[in-house]
Amino acid sequence: MWKVLLVVSAVVLAGSGYLSWENMNEKRAKDVELASTQKTLEDRLASLEATNAEIAQLESSIQTLNDETEALETEKIDLDAKVVETESSLRAQESKLQADEERLEKAKTMVGSIAQIEALQREMVQLRAQIEETEIEVTQLEGAVASVQVEKDRLEKVAAEMVALRRDQEAGIIRGPFESTIREAYDQWGFVVVNGGYDAGVVNRAQLNVYRRGQPICKLLVTSVEAGKSAADIIPGSLAPGQRVRAGDYVAKAITAKTPAVIPSDSGGDASGAGQPPAAPFGGGGMDGGGAASDPFGGGAMDSGGGAPDPFGGGAMD
Repeated sequence: MWKVLLVVSAVVLAGSGYLSWENMNEKRAKDVELASTQKTLEDRLASLEATNAEIAQLESSIQTLNDETEALETEKIDLDAKVVETESSLRAQESKLQADEERLEKAKTMVGSIAQIEALQREMVQLRAQIEETEIEVTQLEGAVASVQVEKDRLEKVAAEMVALRRDQEAGIIRGPFESTIREAYDQWGFVVVNGGYDAGVVNRAQLNVYRRGQPICKLLVTSVEAGKSAADIIPGSLAPGQRVRAGDYVAKAITAKTPAVIPSDSGGDASGAGQPPAAPFGGGGMDGGGAASDPFGGGAMDSGGGAPDPFGGGAMD
């Protein structure tokens, strides 16, 4: 019995050993397969990562391509608009070219030949030269007319000034300021000689005022004017009481110069000349009396025993 059990045990042990060996071989095969599977998995994971990187790069490239596509579409729209504009301009240029060709044909028909064109060109050059010469002449004439107009205006102003000056002279108006002094005084004959003549603007029939230390002495009426001096009559009634005109008295033109109706012919002097016979201030004959006065503007001598001086440089009268 124990042999049977021994055989059975041996068989069981042998079966167990065989099964263990089989299991060990299967385990080894599975380990090898597992290692191969893990390696394959690692390779696939690495490949997956590379694929993911490629996918990301492709997505970036796709985005870039999309952006470029949008830019190209925008550029295409602009180019299409430019093409349309260019085509429109081209059609306009073609129309203009056709019109120019038609005008050229008409011009060729009108001109006829190159010789006629050259003749017309020479004629146009001559016409241009004539036009330029005419323009130069017109410019010169305009300058001459302007100069004549300026001279005319100047002469008109001078004539107006001369008329005004003549009017002032006839009215006895001294133009501009005039201040002077008494050069010689002849109260007994009613006239004086004033420094300043026509060179100072003095005119006949001008009225002058005589002052001494700011006080009025008398009024004068100019009766004769020379260079550097003038003769003037003392206006009757203008001599201040108790005064007489003296050499060196201040003289100024009157504010208004009006010719009086009566030109004085006798003296309005003080008592010192009362005994002297007056002379006619404009060259009248001699006055009867003990002495004779000379005409202040070159008239004849008065009959007397003594002579009065000529205010403008004449000699003493006998």
